[in-house]
Amino acid sequence: MKPFDTFFTFMHKYLPLFVLICLSGNPIITHMGYGKVLSTIYTIFFIIYVIIIIDSDTLRKALKILLGILCFLSIIIFFQRVELGFITYPGTLRYVLKIILSLVTIVYYRYNNIDFLNIYIKTLAFLAAISIPFWLINYFGFYGMELEGGFRKSFFFYTSLETSLERVIPRNSGMFWEPGAFAGYLILAIVFIALKNRKFDIGPYKKEVLWILIGLITSMSTTGFITLGIVIIVYSFQNYGFGKIIIIPMVIFLFNIAYLKLTFLNEKIEYQFSKAIKMNKDDTSASRFGAFIMDLQYIKSKPLIGNGLHIKTRYRLHPWIKENINQGNGISNAIATWGIPFFLLWLFCLFRFAKKISHSFLTALGVSLVINLVLLGEQFLNYPLFLTFFFLPFLYQNILSTENKIFILKNYIK
Repeated sequence: MKPFDTFFTFMHKYLPLFVLICLSGNPIITHMGYGKVLSTIYTIFFIIYVIIIIDSDTLRKALKILLGILCFLSIIIFFQRVELGFITYPGTLRYVLKIILSLVTIVYYRYNNIDFLNIYIKTLAFLAAISIPFWLINYFGFYGMELEGGFRKSFFFYTSLETSLERVIPRNSGMFWEPGAFAGYLILAIVFIALKNRKFDIGPYKKEVLWILIGLITSMSTTGFITLGIVIIVYSFQNYGFGKIIIIPMVIFLFNIAYLKLTFLNEKIEYQFSKAIKMNKDDTSASRFGAFIMDLQYIKSKPLIGNGLHIKTRYRLHPWIKENINQGNGISNAIATWGIPFFLLWLFCLFRFAKKISHSFLTALGVSLVINLVLLGEQFLNYPLFLTFFFLPFLYQNILSTENKIFILKNYIK
């Protein structure tokens, strides 16, 4: 194969997903003034391109699913306008475009018979691998293109964080806005490996799992470490037979030791929890626990339709808030913004997809639990990558490699 053909094949497989990932949290795009315009232009052109290339049957099916989701969302938006008296039309339109972009990306991969999950796993392993040299450079300085806020700089493939006197070891953010986001997307890659193997196992992804674990460890993410601990327990339960009587208690013991010894785990959790339980209704918080306590007021106030995207309505019970406070709890924020039915629909689609691919109720349940734990830590539902779960159960075709087929067959025989 000629070098040009190889490059074209590589771009054909990886570029659409890589752009989707960039639009799901690379701060050099999403956190800059030009980001909204750039993402809108790309989305419109990619929609046109996909509509041109795909066949009418796939297009018809995709449109049917999209119309269902948009009708559901339109009902919520209508009642938000009636009940709250205001919605942000630009913000709502941008959110709809994110939903459409997630759909057309899945349609693109389905039409071209390319395994979306496999490409995602390999892409995140690559991003983890190339983050390590930049992370080591981050030990000696704060380099890259300056981003809004001043405490982050970007090499595009890596976001450099300014280390404080209290934290001399920099945390690995990969190319995302913070280490917790990087950890969340890495955990998602582990979940996709579990789905492809139909249980929590490494299978043919040994090299990818190695880089993903290195990325997770260097992120020093609280949510990432806790979720990884749960993944290891589920892995032990599914793979060790009677040995799990020894393995699982050992894993829990080691995780407990890690929790006691790693200050970024125990101090952060205990501090945030102690602050949250002392909150009153007028207090605000961006921490995971504090955000949940704060969001409960909004969920109770508008449980079915949410409080909308705009700060004016989203924080209407705290009218002194004039800008985004960067809340840490992705689940409570999604429910407070769009209502309980919207989140339950997303959760149903997630579980249905996991069940369809894994053919296992327990694996699907474990996958759904892990993804929701990840979502507790970051606002992933504000980005198109996590919105793909609305469409994956209806449009994704599980394309297994020969290695995957052999691995699954061996486990089936066992």
